[in-house]
Amino acid sequence: MFKYYISIAAILTCFLSTAQGENEIKKDSIIYKQTYGLRTGIDLASLIRTSIDDEYTGFQILADYRLSKRLYVAGEIGNESLDRKSERIDYKTSGSFIKAGVDYNMYQNWLDMDNMIYAGARLGYANMSQTLHRYDYNTDNNYFPVYTNVVDREFSGLHMIWLEIQLGIKVEVLNNVYLIANFQLKHQLTEKTPDNFDNLYVPGYGKTFDTGNIGVGYSYGIMYRIPFFKK
Repeated sequence: MFKYYISIAAILTCFLSTAQGENEIKKDSIIYKQTYGLRTGIDLASLIRTSIDDEYTGFQILADYRLSKRLYVAGEIGNESLDRKSERIDYKTSGSFIKAGVDYNMYQNWLDMDNMIYAGARLGYANMSQTLHRYDYNTDNNYFPVYTNVVDREFSGLHMIWLEIQLGIKVEVLNNVYLIANFQLKHQLTEKTPDNFDNLYVPGYGKTFDTGNIGVGYSYGIMYRIPFFKK
């Protein structure tokens, strides 16, 4: 009888060990599928600046779509207006812009997380008009009076094309809801300027500088992803 109980215990032990091993294999072999869909949102930076800067008005829509596990097609579209009054010059620039390119996710997510630390590239295009109200003649001699030239002339049909590099993050804070932030480095490729003058501000690009054709920018906002499928 004792040998009978020992045999039953041995069989149960083998059965439980086999079942536990199968469960561990199943747990280890779980595959977390990635969600594919259109992610779109708004740039909060331009909205906040609009509310606190009387000279600025802007709005920007953000979007991306996942092509593979790490690669996304992405872009932005918007419009801006800047009515700047300064010591030496008064002008107004208004127009629209579009930026299109790709983002690459450099972050390895854990399990079913879906966050991004990404590097991206954009080709940007802006179409705008610029009204030059007045400007002061530049002079390094403080002994002579500064002459002001009142122009009040609008230059239309202006544009700029630039290359933009982005470094940023996209963090999922709720299901399919993301907070984003990025830093932008921009390089002018080509532009059409006013006669005998420069583009002082370009929608989507920002302020231009006489010392070079490099610009910087930033963005932060919120996005929502419309899930299409998982794989």
